[in-house]
Amino acid sequence: MFSIFRSCCRRLFLLSLLLCWLPAQAQTEQQPAFISDNLVVYLHSGPGNQYRIVGTLTAGSEVIKLAEQDGYVQIQVDETRSGWIPKENLSFTPGIRSQLTDLQSRFEQQSVRLTELEQLSSEGQQALQRLTLERDQAQAELEQLKRSNERLSKELDAQQASFWQQPMVLGGAILLFGLLFGLILPKLIPQRRNSERWM
Repeated sequence: MFSIFRSCCRRLFLLSLLLCWLPAQAQTEQQPAFISDNLVVYLHSGPGNQYRIVGTLTAGSEVIKLAEQDGYVQIQVDETRSGWIPKENLSFTPGIRSQLTDLQSRFEQQSVRLTELEQLSSEGQQALQRLTLERDQAQAELEQLKRSNERLSKELDAQQASFWQQPMVLGGAILLFGLLFGLILPKLIPQRRNSERWM
């Protein structure tokens, strides 16, 4: 009778130790995690294959790790579903599918940005070509104006030089000078008094 009692006490003691150890082992910090790249992972109702299957998860699914026990991890799938999966099926980095989706999204964004930059570059090149053409036209017009200015300056100099060389202009200038000299000179020279004139 005593051996049965001792055996029961031993079992109760072991059971109480197990119960104390299990909550300490099962309570861990919640942290985001991902299902690794297996095709399908079965979600069990407890930490082992002997527990019933309560659902399936596909690779790359985002979950929250709740606890860990005996090589199994308790996860929260959504607000209403939680369960246990083998620890090796859980990863704390996004799976290849998730990374591929992210990379495809970033590739599409970069492709759109590249297209916009190519369009801006094309518009910039067209504007540069237009401005270069306008600059060349302005330079050609400036050169033409310079040549016209030089030609007109030469013609004006030639006309001014030939103006004084014409006989009528030269004769008219001499006549004008003589006339002015003849009118002004008598006024400048004092006249002699006529002594024979009486007062």
